[in-house]
Amino acid sequence: MSPDGPLHRLDARVKLIAAVGFVVAVVALRPGSWRLLGGLAAILAVIVAASGVSPMRLLTRWLGFAVVVGFLAALTSRSLAERTGLSPALVVADLLARNSLAIVMMMVLAHVTPWTKLLGAMRRLGLPAALATTLAFMYRYLFVLRDELDRMTTARRARSFRRTGLSFGTLAGLIAALLSRALEREERVFEAMTARGWDGTLRTLDD
Repeated sequence: MSPDGPLHRLDARVKLIAAVGFVVAVVALRPGSWRLLGGLAAILAVIVAASGVSPMRLLTRWLGFAVVVGFLAALTSRSLAERTGLSPALVVADLLARNSLAIVMMMVLAHVTPWTKLLGAMRRLGLPAALATTLAFMYRYLFVLRDELDRMTTARRARSFRRTGLSFGTLAGLIAALLSRALEREERVFEAMTARGWDGTLRTLDD
């Protein structure tokens, strides 16, 4: 499906409220509500089909998430089993199913809604301006810092003939240098924005 599909054209506020409502419904279910979880999974499958996102792409991202959630669920399964009356294996399955439905819904939302429109929807729904601005800058500078880290890693490799991976000391040094550069960049950006009349209010072309 093209990026101009029905879910892409839907108002971002509607998509955000629907996604959050879906997640709340998943979380609110009683442990072991397999039929209701199956119904929500069927609804999610329809949404995935309508979104046009590749199921393999979702599966690839979900696998990394499932490993972490499955491990954490296994650690807490015995204590939760005593409270819910389910077996530890069913507790793990229940937690994994709930978290999987929630994360897949959020991945679909991110696929059909650009970050700028999603952030604008959050602002129009009452998100505090300071938090909206923080989220916007965080998203922007994640990519800047990633590029900076790539350049630092390339420079390190160009100055070293070692073929082994990064040692703990080298990795700690890279992180410290990246943090130092990030702080210096933050000061320069703040001074430049202040000089241009920045008053703390984030404005977009949609405003």
